Parts: sequence; structure tokens; C-alpha cells
Amino acid sequence: MSATEDLLQDHIFIRRLQAVIEKCYTLLYEGKDVPFGDLVKIADIIEQFVDQFHHGKEETSYFPETEHRDNYSEEVRKFVIEHEFGRRIARRVKIHLEEFLQGKDAREPLARYLKTYSVFILDHTSKEDRFFTDVKEKRSLSENEEKRLKVEFERMRHECMRKSGNLVEMLEQLERAEWAR
Repeated sequence: MSATEDLLQDHIFIRRLQAVIEKCYTLLYEGKDVPFGDLVKIADIIEQFVDQFHHGKEETSYFPETEHRDNYSEEVRKFVIEHEFGRRIARRVKIHLEEFLQGKDAREPLARYLKTYSVFILDHTSKEDRFFTDVKEKRSLSENEEKRLKVEFERMRHECMRKSGNLVEMLEQLERAEWAR
């Protein structure tokens, strides 16, 4: 699998997270409960997998390699701006989650920011999917560049797992949770 395909695979994982987030905010809006531990897991996956790992791969490795090829610089600039937008939404999720965990009436803002993050995921990954597919079809990166990036991605994956544990298993636990079905 190439580095470009690796990023596309990340998007599949991220859209699985989006489905869990959608179920979560829907229940919160309905006044139903989601276990606090599962809310924390969602926030952790957003922070560790989506932002630090996936966006980290793009911002520190992939985008610098692609932005000056085939007139991609404007698209890359927009993606980086969107990443910052996603981080801001995620910070608001975290703030309202902490308030909710402390017993404050933060159900509605937590649900609202989870919904906003869910919409962000769908919009952002669909645009990046088109970009990555274009890079792949135009062969904008050489085979050696793809391999070098893939090695860097593997290093980053090991670092993420060392620091955060198995986030894939964490998402699978969320998907199997009774409330998420």
C-alpha cells in the first residue's frame, strides 16, 4: 500500500468514527445517556488519531511533498486551514465534555459541537479523498517518494500506538457498545 492509499484508509477509519459520533450526538439531543467513558474515548480518538496522527502525517510529511506539484499548493493551504478549524471544534468538544463530566448542564453544547465535528469529518474527508485520488492518478509522487512517506507513516503509527494505545480497538469497542447500535 502506498502512502497515498494509507491516507485514504485513514479516512475510512475516520468515517467510522463519524458514524459513532453521529449516534452519540443524536442520543444526547434526545436526552438519552452515553457512558462518560465512551464520550472520553471519542474525544481521545479525535485528538490522538484524527488530529495528531492523521493530520500530522498530512501536515508534516505528505503535504510538503505534494504542495509544489501539479498546482496543488492552494488545495494544500485550504486543507491545513480546515485542519485548524477541526482542532477548534475538537477543543470545544473537550471543554463541554469536561463540563458535562463535572455535572454541569453541557449536554446541548456537547451535542452541538459533536454534530459540528461530524459534519466537518464528512466534508473534509470527501475533499481530501478527491485530492489523494488525483495525486495517485497523476502519479504526482514517484514510487520512491511514496515508499519514503510510507516508512515515515509507519514510524508515526508506532509512536501513536506507544503513546495512545490501540485506537483501532478503542473505536471497535465504541462501535460494539449497546448505545451505538
